[in-house]
Amino acid sequence: MKNTKRKSFAGVLGIAGAVGLLATRPVPAAIADGALPSLEAPDLAQGRYASMHMLLQKTILKINIANIDVRFDKPAQSRFTELARDKSYSAALEQQLAPVAIDAARAVAQMQFVRDIPLNRWIGVVRDNLEQAREAGLITREVEQHVGQGLPGWFATLKDRGYQKGDRVIYAVSPEALRTVVVSAGGQILVDLSERVPGAGRVVLASYFAPKSDFREALLRSLLETKR
Repeated sequence: MKNTKRKSFAGVLGIAGAVGLLATRPVPAAIADGALPSLEAPDLAQGRYASMHMLLQKTILKINIANIDVRFDKPAQSRFTELARDKSYSAALEQQLAPVAIDAARAVAQMQFVRDIPLNRWIGVVRDNLEQAREAGLITREVEQHVGQGLPGWFATLKDRGYQKGDRVIYAVSPEALRTVVVSAGGQILVDLSERVPGAGRVVLASYFAPKSDFREALLRSLLETKR
């Protein structure tokens, strides 16, 4: 069963920005990391306790905004299995699962929009999330200012276009780097950013699974419900 999380429009956009907090250096796709990041990458786990899914909706009118999928590596899957096998969801189990997700060495997260989103609105909420991340101790004030000021330039190719229905924002987390790619519904690479700093990807995962995240429960619940 698919998980659905209903929340404010600003909050929905905010997660897209939060998971791009440290993707601060644009590089040509040809020299970035080769093939596009994929939820089906061979080094990611398959089967139960390997993936999560949720649908984001605007609160009042229940308008669908985007689908979010996250897939983890085999060590994370193994730990999830140890903790969650034959258990129902509970607050106590959530407290055990979330750190495993945040500390995963390798993961791919994808947000696929099901409606158009203006870039300026997205950038504004990203800056709000930068402030929240700094207040939570996840990033420094210097990182907050650097990223907040740089966003319009890094995503300049989307200035007039914005995000359109079917666009995918893909985040590839590895121990050495974080890569952020925006791909159109037609397969065109619109943005390709890489940050080669150990631990950068942990901020991505923390933005999903931090205690105050509106996405944490829905994603973790889906881990127990997904059979494949």
